[in-house]
Amino acid sequence: MMKRLFNLLLILTFGGLFNTVSVSAQIYTHEQGDPYMIEKIQEQLHPNLADFPVSVRRIAIYKINYSALRFTNEEVEYLRAEIEYSMRQYAGLTVLSPPELEPNDKLKIIGNDSTLQILNMQGRSLADVSPDMLEEISYKYGVQGLVELSLQRREPEGLVIGIRVMNPQSREVVWSNSFISNPPIVLPTLNQGSQKLVSFGITTRSSDSWYRNQYSTTTSSNDSTGAGTDSTSTIFPHQADTLLRQALTDFSLTFSYRQPLDLKNSSYIGFTAGYHIVRSQNRDLTIFDISLFDLGLIYYQALSEKNTDIDEYRVVFYSKLNMQFPLGNKDGEMFMLEPGVQFNLSKNIGLSVFGNLILAGETIKLPNKDRITYKQTGIGFHAVLRF
Repeated sequence: MMKRLFNLLLILTFGGLFNTVSVSAQIYTHEQGDPYMIEKIQEQLHPNLADFPVSVRRIAIYKINYSALRFTNEEVEYLRAEIEYSMRQYAGLTVLSPPELEPNDKLKIIGNDSTLQILNMQGRSLADVSPDMLEEISYKYGVQGLVELSLQRREPEGLVIGIRVMNPQSREVVWSNSFISNPPIVLPTLNQGSQKLVSFGITTRSSDSWYRNQYSTTTSSNDSTGAGTDSTSTIFPHQADTLLRQALTDFSLTFSYRQPLDLKNSSYIGFTAGYHIVRSQNRDLTIFDISLFDLGLIYYQALSEKNTDIDEYRVVFYSKLNMQFPLGNKDGEMFMLEPGVQFNLSKNIGLSVFGNLILAGETIKLPNKDRITYKQTGIGFHAVLRF
């Protein structure tokens, strides 16, 4: 009695285990199921039926190509019904189902007095093996388009369905397409948004102080002998003065290259190189000219929505950090921050308004020992050409 009970427990335990393994092996995720995959295919089929021939209004499925190792008969019938529904719903077609054109998976024996043929009819209708019969049955039921379906399962594409529509009289393929339930996602590459910009304009600056180191020449005469003769001497007194708040104008030309930081091209980072000519505005009082070269980094961030007319964002904030070097026999480098706003007027033309903030190195020494100290802030505007 105990031995029989033990054997029964073993059978129930291992039987339940095998049954659990069998059930778990058949569990699929929602995305792997046929209803989900055919729904994704129908989303693609709907817009593609817009170019379906208007001369074909009555159709019938006469052939289905599939592998019995991949699909059961029930799955094939389900997919066929969904395709027929889409044809009716999205293209307004009349779907016929003549018994002579019904695809099946049975063997057919066809013969006459001299020959005997055994045909594998999987997915094919009887009329498919005889062109004359196919045309005769199409004429009988008024079929204007014979539909052939091809069903495949692939990884990672999922479900693949091909549809061909043939004219029953001419055998011309009048419409065909294929659809994948899980099409590959192709992301745009970031370098598609790379841009080159050329900007030019003026900046209004001023000097906090201008130390001028210079000499002046004077001549003096005196009579030290009392004999009526004069002695003349030349004196070179050293003079130095400081001018305050001299207005300066900075004419600049800048080249920028930038790359996007996201797929929407709403933010960029890049580098800049520029050339500056700084001149004093009051030329009657002081004459001051200096040339500068700058290198820097720049960051852009869109502030508005993208405008489809120009395929660009109208308003963009930017911040540039650069180092300016005086050219020639001059000493001093300026480390500057330039925040600004750029307005894109068209696809290739824009206007920017910005401010200047000197973070360090605001004093430049000239060859004649003059020293000019810039005011730390300034404002300006640039015209922008984008390529």
